[in-house]
Amino acid sequence: MDSDTIKAAVASYWRYTKQCHLVALEASSWLKPFNYGGQADILAVTKRRHLVETEVKVSLADMRRDKSKRKHTYYKQGSSYYPTQRFFFAVPKEIANAACLLCGQLFPYAGVLGSDGTDGWGVEIYRPARLLNGTRLTFPQILRMTREQSATVCRLSMKVAQQKEVISRLRVLQKIKELP
Repeated sequence: MDSDTIKAAVASYWRYTKQCHLVALEASSWLKPFNYGGQADILAVTKRRHLVETEVKVSLADMRRDKSKRKHTYYKQGSSYYPTQRFFFAVPKEIANAACLLCGQLFPYAGVLGSDGTDGWGVEIYRPARLLNGTRLTFPQILRMTREQSATVCRLSMKVAQQKEVISRLRVLQKIKELP
């Protein structure tokens, strides 16, 4: 299972299963005018305007490499530098239990979501996330997140259009091969 498959399933989980009002992919986890905070794989805004961040990892080694990110130092220290209220790692279900053990050692505040890659219903909480010191999002922060997400939607819609064109060309080539 690849990270894009998990990302799609977990985004669906936050939007449809957990009913978060806004879900953004590849958005700044700092939500400031300039992106000093790095990109989060998935950000979700709850009904109470709390920010939930999810990082997708396909292996335990991938998770271990994440410890060098600056935001984890802030999360461990209990800083309110980032607006995140809960932080999760999303991993394939096959490694979810091992990921829970690793979080206990390296990321004590982090929750673990296990995904089978199908959709939001195939995502389970293996380890709940601890409450961080992030505050309720302000409307300018939500607007920044929405703006970043609109750029992602535009980029992905271009990829869909390109893939449709490739599929169309392959169908034409297949019909030509079938001619006598």
